[in-house]
Amino acid sequence: MYARVRISVLITLYKLHRNVKGCKHGLASLTKRSKIVVSSNTEALSHMKLNYIPNFFAAAKAFAHYSPDIARAYSEGVQYGLANNLATGDELIKRGVARLIALTDLEEDFRDDGRLPVKGTDQVVLRVCERIINGVVEDYYGGIMYSLDGHPFDHISFDCNWRDGAGDPLNLEQYGKAAILTLEDPVLGTFKAQAFSENGPYDIGTYRHAFDPMGTVAYWNHLQATGQGPIWVFVPHCVIGTDGANLHPLLAETIAFACGVRRIRPRIIRKGHLANTDWFGPLEPCKPSDPEGLLNMGAVAEMTMYAAVEFGGVAEDFCEYNMRAKSLELLAGLGMAGKMRFLRDCTAPIVPNAAHVAALYDRARAAGIQFIDHDAPLDAGV
Repeated sequence: MYARVRISVLITLYKLHRNVKGCKHGLASLTKRSKIVVSSNTEALSHMKLNYIPNFFAAAKAFAHYSPDIARAYSEGVQYGLANNLATGDELIKRGVARLIALTDLEEDFRDDGRLPVKGTDQVVLRVCERIINGVVEDYYGGIMYSLDGHPFDHISFDCNWRDGAGDPLNLEQYGKAAILTLEDPVLGTFKAQAFSENGPYDIGTYRHAFDPMGTVAYWNHLQATGQGPIWVFVPHCVIGTDGANLHPLLAETIAFACGVRRIRPRIIRKGHLANTDWFGPLEPCKPSDPEGLLNMGAVAEMTMYAAVEFGGVAEDFCEYNMRAKSLELLAGLGMAGKMRFLRDCTAPIVPNAAHVAALYDRARAAGIQFIDHDAPLDAGV
């Protein structure tokens, strides 16, 4: 199944990016983007009625690039909470009414115009921010959890770290920004690279990892033994230390405001930071390793503290899919499936209507998970 999923995703990636003008390859493409005031992609602005409109908030900012004023948003939240004598997140947990919102990879490089874009991410962020604001000014959200994809420059999934026989790096800017690698020679550590067009896959050469060729063979063997499919490679994205690894600025301000209102300490799940493994979902890397890359049972345990957990983020058929699938697997075993909520309009796919996503949603509905939109009324009870 994993191989079929990856093929469908890559075909769509090709369609999305075939008309995108290439930038300088590799790490040179990670220089800071020029400041953009507001994108023209504001036709589908969400119109959820806010019970309180913070001073920092404007819907158009979901489509802008700017430096978020975290201190100002947090201070406004603190003052709002004090002025209205609101309970803290911990107090809501003790009362058994606190909800948690869990968000996946809503970062700069996955935005509509990011280095590895997922179309619709800016609109998703706007909806998420609206729901968070309404949820914290009411006695609803008591916790926030979010993942951050962040890679070192030598990450196994970056095209520029794979070299051909002449030593030249793979450059996926001209091939739709993504490809798969299949083991060709386990002794030499060489892999066949395939990109995708509308007519299907095609070979783009043979490559060997620049840093640890034999380690990639072991990684390949692990992926096959665990049914996770081939090795994926992408253009560099969410590199640690660059602007692309940052939260969307409006979401960063909204989370700061929410934390001020309810004295919340958000749980941040960091993923992608180990060079020798990818990390398709926030809770577990493709190849677990002690101590930095194991199943995140701390995050799972935190979910059990809440009356309900709501899930949103990108991409619906990739990292957010794995977040929802793994959470369903683990929380259902703890009797919490009925307390899970999938936010339908707070995610965006690479491949719309993917079969594996539909199958997950069928399992989720059968388990008792509720599907809601961002503007659904906040629950009066649990």
